[in-house]
Amino acid sequence: MPIPAPPVLSHLETADTVVRVELGLTAYLAEPRLWATDGAARVLRAFLALVPSSGATYYTTSLLTTWRTRRGDDLAILAEALSARGFVVAPLRHQFWFRLADDPGAPGLGFSYTEIDPARATRSAVLEVTLPFGTDPEKLRALSEEVGRTGPLHALIGGYAARWNPRFRALAFSQLHRWCRRYLGLDVQVPEEMAWHAPRALPGVNWLTLVGEKLARERDLDLAALAARFKEPVWATDLPSGLLLRAGATPTLGDLNALEWPAAQAEVARALVDLLVEEPPGFWGDFHDLADTGKWFRRLVAPTEWE
Repeated sequence: MPIPAPPVLSHLETADTVVRVELGLTAYLAEPRLWATDGAARVLRAFLALVPSSGATYYTTSLLTTWRTRRGDDLAILAEALSARGFVVAPLRHQFWFRLADDPGAPGLGFSYTEIDPARATRSAVLEVTLPFGTDPEKLRALSEEVGRTGPLHALIGGYAARWNPRFRALAFSQLHRWCRRYLGLDVQVPEEMAWHAPRALPGVNWLTLVGEKLARERDLDLAALAARFKEPVWATDLPSGLLLRAGATPTLGDLNALEWPAAQAEVARALVDLLVEEPPGFWGDFHDLADTGKWFRRLVAPTEWE
């Protein structure tokens, strides 16, 4: 069945992108020092090797007050600057972040990294990558495996993912509530809030779901036994950081209007239900008004509650 046009909502008055659906991954990082030293920069270079040189137009960091337009070899310089390898006094820059995007509001192509000092917070660091909707999903899978080989993870979620504009949170999530009613295979993450839960619980399930070695130890989970329970169309791949589960040959939106049920994703969700965050952070907009966040979060294991 042909893939539908990617859902996008723009603001009627400002024309800013409010929310969109693209291919994306969200990785919750363990051992932040390794990621700060070279891990994040390594993934940024892998990302830049995948995308057109003209694609990621704007960048900013927590040290800047505006978005800047990239010029010449800016990104090569930024990839070097992202590494804290040469830092002597403060190798971990607590709450430092870096953003690269084609749209400063809701990226259709982008890279995001937030650094955390575990001595100052119990949340995980976060790395998020966005690729355009029509990108070959194998690129997302390859990039996810690259992340999984680069350093320790608590978890990674990848597939069709929502990217929303923080300036219009309530509007974005009210629209997402409507899309989520139709698209059961859509992943919605709020990384800055879910990062507090990721060291101890799984932040979701999608086409790609990585259960980190650290999370497995925290929850007394045998990853080898977990891998053995799956067969096609779910594939399990051992990576240095944990077990990566791929639910189906390609991602699916699980479009109910087209009578699609994301069966492979549901199989993974049922196997991992005991690891899922028990009370996920509440979303905004209609999710808040209808108290629906938890129901959506478990839509693949308790679909009748989400109908």
